[in-house]
Amino acid sequence: MDKILITGGHVTPALAVIDTLRAEGDFEIIFVGRMHATEGSTALSAEYELVGAKSIRFLPITTGRLQRTLTWRTIPSLLKIPVGFWQAYRYCVREKPSLIVSFGGYIALPVAVAGWALGIPVITHEQTRTAGLTNRIIAGIAKRVCVTFDRTATQFPEAKTVVTGLPMRKELFSPPNTCPFAIKDTGRPVLYITGGSVGARSLNRLLYPVIAALTHTFTVIHQTGTGSLEEASRSRQLLPARIRSRYITDAFLDVKKLSWVLAHAGLVVGRAGANTTVECAALGKVAILVPLPWSAGGEQTVNAKWLEHNGGAKVLEQRGLSSENLLGEIERMWKHHESLERRAGLFAPSVPRDGAARLAREIVSLLATGV
Repeated sequence: MDKILITGGHVTPALAVIDTLRAEGDFEIIFVGRMHATEGSTALSAEYELVGAKSIRFLPITTGRLQRTLTWRTIPSLLKIPVGFWQAYRYCVREKPSLIVSFGGYIALPVAVAGWALGIPVITHEQTRTAGLTNRIIAGIAKRVCVTFDRTATQFPEAKTVVTGLPMRKELFSPPNTCPFAIKDTGRPVLYITGGSVGARSLNRLLYPVIAALTHTFTVIHQTGTGSLEEASRSRQLLPARIRSRYITDAFLDVKKLSWVLAHAGLVVGRAGANTTVECAALGKVAILVPLPWSAGGEQTVNAKWLEHNGGAKVLEQRGLSSENLLGEIERMWKHHESLERRAGLFAPSVPRDGAARLAREIVSLLATGV
């Protein structure tokens, strides 16, 4: 039985591939990732909880990230990098995987390098339209580089690069018939706010002051991230009792909840990570995207502009954005949501939904041939 070690900071594409591999063959899968959501936090990470829920063995790693700018975190982070490499090397020696599959991010770098040093083949997937620093490094030692977008393929060696699309969980396209949320006023449209798996604190804080106003039109479902759940819960308690049920908060949505909310949301407000952007595109969602201002290489802005150009999205810069301005943009988008929804719906069929299957085929091929 082939043993596959999966690692990286983007857990939902990894889960999509894991589900596909399990359905198509007999593999032993282990996952190397972050135990905690953020540095210094005691809250468990989304990958730890989601991977554990699938009864996959989880190996925690502590490492630092390569940073483009110097901050007070730079030195402590750099000091953790050797620790991460040592842990990764020990895991690879002990586990002896047949293949390492990376989904990018700073967590993946020591694992991929340790595996390469031990002669273990590496395959990596780049989710975004602009290649991240870690994947640009890993690409030099990987046997195969898989990417979401045609554009991104030009940023890697042509001979070993394959366009697979983004691996998305199949459940996203088969939402449950029963609503998994306690929605009392079912006649209101759903506004979904998301900051990705770890949340978006600065974006969340722009939204709390206008939640009451938003509930006049919408039932608001807010995926806050673990770091913002307590603050969001306090904001909810400050709402008048008669409208409190129109604001639903959750640190992280499992795939059942996410598939329902994406199927029913009239409008999505969130960051512009690859998962959020491509899922909105594939499902024909109208969205307001506020890219993370300090995302590596401006990758979230590039993602967001792609959807704005092709689908039913509006991109807002966070710098200088006020709560009142954001509320006004939401109201304007909702006023024109029918035409935007038609445009988004026309673009949706062009977004591949079989990225997980395509990447799984590359994994199986590499296991079989080693090249």
